[in-house]
Amino acid sequence: MLGLGCSEISEHETMSVTHRCSRAGIADESYRLFKWFPRWGLQLHERRALLVAGDFLAVSAAAILAIWIWSINAELVLSPLSWKVRQLWAFVFVASWVCLNFNQYDFRIAASRTATLKRLLSVAGAALVIYLCIFFLSPRGLLPRLAVIHFVAAAFAFSLIWRLTYISVFISPHFQRRILVVGTDWAARMIVSAVTRLPERQYVVAGFIDDDSSKHGQVIDGVKVLGGCDSLSAISERYQVSEIVLALTGEMRGEAFKALLQAIAQGISVVRMPSLFEQLTGRVPIEHLDAEWMVASFMDRIRPSAWFRLSKRVFDLVGATLGLICAAMLVPIIALVIALERRGSILYRQSRLGKEGRPFNIIKFRTMVPDAEREGQPQWACADDIRITGFGRFLRRARFDELPQLWNVLKGEMSLVGPRPERPEFVARLEKQIPFYRARLISKPGITGWAQVNYRYGASVEDAAIKLEYDLYYIKHQSVWLDLRILAKTLGVVVRFRGI
Repeated sequence: MLGLGCSEISEHETMSVTHRCSRAGIADESYRLFKWFPRWGLQLHERRALLVAGDFLAVSAAAILAIWIWSINAELVLSPLSWKVRQLWAFVFVASWVCLNFNQYDFRIAASRTATLKRLLSVAGAALVIYLCIFFLSPRGLLPRLAVIHFVAAAFAFSLIWRLTYISVFISPHFQRRILVVGTDWAARMIVSAVTRLPERQYVVAGFIDDDSSKHGQVIDGVKVLGGCDSLSAISERYQVSEIVLALTGEMRGEAFKALLQAIAQGISVVRMPSLFEQLTGRVPIEHLDAEWMVASFMDRIRPSAWFRLSKRVFDLVGATLGLICAAMLVPIIALVIALERRGSILYRQSRLGKEGRPFNIIKFRTMVPDAEREGQPQWACADDIRITGFGRFLRRARFDELPQLWNVLKGEMSLVGPRPERPEFVARLEKQIPFYRARLISKPGITGWAQVNYRYGASVEDAAIKLEYDLYYIKHQSVWLDLRILAKTLGVVVRFRGI
C-alpha cells in the first residue's frame, strides 16, 4: 500500500490501479506515463477561448468563400471598393451564425462528435429557415440569395472540421489538467464526482491528500489517498499535478497551509472546491455551503457598481423597446388564435416577487385553460401538463408567451436577464425547504436567465434547488457579457423550439 513517501507502490499495483481508474477519469499512477506530457493542461477559460477563436476563423473563412463564389456567379470583380460594400454581409453572416451556434460552447456538447454534428445540423437548418422567412418577406434584391446558401454550407463544413479536430486533438491527456484533491470528506468526494462525470474529461484526478495516516493507501470513490500534506510537494512533482483543489471541511492546520504555499511557489495553482465546482457546472453548491460563505460571496453583489446598473438599465430599455416593435406583427395573430381556441382573457396576470421581495403583476399570453387552479391551490406547470392548451404549448415552446413581459421590463419591474420571478406562495414554501432560497431576490428578475438556458423546466422542490444553484451563480458573476451569453443561448432555444 502507498505510504507518505509515495515510493512503496509496486509496478504490478501501479498497472492494476491504472487499468481500474483509466475509464473513470482518474489519473494513471505510473509516473512513466505522466513524464512525457507537460504539466500544464488547458484551463476552462482557455478551452472556451480556443473554441471561440476556431469557430470565428472557420465561419469567417466560410463568409469570404461564399461572397467570392457569389461574385464569380454574378460575374463581378472583387475590387477593394466592392469588397467594402460586401463587408456588411460578411459581418451579418458571421454574427448570425455565432448567435445561433452559441450553445456549442457547452463543453459537454463540444466533447461529443454526435452532439456536435446534431447541433451544427440544427444551426444550419435554423439559418436556412430564417433566411427563407426573410427572403419571402423582404423586397426583391435585398439578400444575396445564393451567397446565403453557399455560406450555410461552407460554415457547416468548416465548423464541423474544426470541432472534430478539437475533439481529436485537444480532448486528450496532453491537454488535460491533473488535479490533486486535499481532503477526503464530502467536499472532496463531491468535486471528484463532478470531475469524473463530465464527458469532456478536462481534468484528471491524480489522488487524494489527507493527514489521517490510517487512510493512506485507501481507495475512496475510485481515487487513492496518496499521502499527507507533508508529502504534498513530492506527490505533486511525481504525478505532474497542475492544480491542487482545497476541499477541507474542517480547520486548516499550519502544516497544510505551509504545504500549499510551497506548492504555489512551485507554480501550481490552488483553487477552493466551490470555485472549481462553479467553473465546471455553472452552479453554486448550496447544500454544501454555510452562511459565512454566502455573506463573503454575495456582500459585494448586493450593490453592483453604478456603471453596471446604468448599463443594464439602458440595455433593458433598448432591448424591450426593440422587442415590442418586432413583436407588434405577432401580437394580433397570437391574440386572435388564443381567442378562437378557448374563451377567456388573452393576457394573463399573476402576482410574482421581484427584487428584494417586492410583489408585482407579471403579464403573459394565456397558455392554459380558464380556471386552471380551480381548487385555489398554486400548482407547478410541467412538460405534459393537461391544463396547457394546444396553441399554448406552441407559445411555450417558442417562448412567445413571455413577450408581454417586455412591458414589465419597460416599467422597471423586470430585466431582460435575471432569475425568473416566482409566485409568493412558492417562495414561502421553498425557502423553508431549500437553503438560501431567498438570496435569489437580491437581483431583479428577468424574462430569461442562466437557469432557464441551462436546465429544464422546474416542477418540483429538487428542480427548484438546482435552478437556485444556477441563479446564485448568475448573481455572483453577473455582467453585461454574461447577459449577452444568456440572450444568445435563449435565441438558440427559441429557434429550436426548446422551451416549455
